[in-house]
Amino acid sequence: MNNKEEWPSNREIIDNYLNYYNKGSYSYNTRKSSLNYFFNQENFNFNGKIFEINTSVLLDYHKFLKSKDITVQTQKNKWNILSSFLNYTMEYYYKFDFLVKIPKKTINWRGTNGSGNKKVKDLIEKSDLERLLLHFKFRNTKHYLIFRLFAETGMRKSELRNVKINDLDLEKRTIKSFGKTEDVVYYFTKDLAKFLKQFISGRKKVDVNSNILFLTKYFKKYSDRSFNLLLKEACNNLGIESHITCHTFRWTINTYRKLMGCSGEDRKILLNHHVQGVNVQNYLILDYATYISMYDQYNPYTELKY
Repeated sequence: MNNKEEWPSNREIIDNYLNYYNKGSYSYNTRKSSLNYFFNQENFNFNGKIFEINTSVLLDYHKFLKSKDITVQTQKNKWNILSSFLNYTMEYYYKFDFLVKIPKKTINWRGTNGSGNKKVKDLIEKSDLERLLLHFKFRNTKHYLIFRLFAETGMRKSELRNVKINDLDLEKRTIKSFGKTEDVVYYFTKDLAKFLKQFISGRKKVDVNSNILFLTKYFKKYSDRSFNLLLKEACNNLGIESHITCHTFRWTINTYRKLMGCSGEDRKILLNHHVQGVNVQNYLILDYATYISMYDQYNPYTELKY
């Protein structure tokens, strides 16, 4: 490789990469944060020259990531961004003959955080959630509303596919359905209420013998499998490798609420898990003001743009 004295500084290389992929502050900050995880003293602390990175260093970093108390998806994202950075560097600084083999066959994320071979649930990273919803938003309004409802409510597939037009109260921002054993109610954001109002206005004009809110292009009720197929296709198009299903939205919003300090009982209420003394009448009438306030307080997605 060329004389080390001719090498650009780590700072210059990193800044060039971040500026090249600067597609908005959220993307920029996510990439910057992930690279800091590799270089900063508080984390992996790689303190050599970037052109000195080799496969052994990357394998050590992979082992380091698996030892950290962060979600599997966060580990994967940090790894993928470092890989993106190295691929960019090899291409942009080709004249310095920098080349590193990024390991693939020896990389797996099983057994993370001392869990052995126990399967660890994936969490939808907020950046991926934003990408998913924007993907649907610019392609199919109906699909966008379906998956935004999954994201903002944590509803089960069986609950959402059976929602009727008159189950929504756009002013109160509530949506009723039938859960595993009883009627349930979820809340959604003011912004989503505006989109739903426009959609319902058009939906009511469809001359079909069904009051189900979301119908297929053949004017039939969606099957449980259909939602996951739409989601899988979107993830493939966006290059999202995590195993994300409709239920992942439920697990994800509950986890983010926990990180925000939402109590276990309140999380159960917002997800319609059984809580003694709480029923649909409480949700809709007696304690509506309390619960809608709780929903807004523990909305983990307020900073996202979708």
